[in-house]
Amino acid sequence: MVTCKGGQEERLSEEIEREHEIRNLKETVSALRDALEKQKAVTAQEVALAVSEAHNEVLDLKGTIAEMRDELERRKAAGEEAVQKVLAQSAEESRQLQSSVQALRDQLEIEKARHSEAEQLMRRIHRDEAAELEKTIQRVRGELEACRGQK
Repeated sequence: MVTCKGGQEERLSEEIEREHEIRNLKETVSALRDALEKQKAVTAQEVALAVSEAHNEVLDLKGTIAEMRDELERRKAAGEEAVQKVLAQSAEESRQLQSSVQALRDQLEIEKARHSEAEQLMRRIHRDEAAELEKTIQRVRGELEACRGQK
């Protein structure tokens, strides 16, 4: 009976050992599941954080782009305004120069007319003086001839 008892004890011992091993394996599986769940949670948090950071970065970049567009529009408008101002100044300067040219032309015409009038007056005076001198010469000639004729 010793052998029987010894065989049963061996089986019992093997069974206890297997149950102990199964319990250890279950505990290991449970511990691994817990570790896996914790790792999943950590990974989910890291992913959520990365997504949040990426989202914030996208928002920042969108804001920067909007600011740059606004600045570009302001500069474009300022450039167009400067061009319009220069064109307006140029047009005003051109108008003033045309006005000055016209005023000088008018003044030149007036001076030409005055000069022409003065020249005509001088010719008339010269003609009148020449006519007067011719009359005087004829009168003096007549007097001389009369004087010569009386002698």
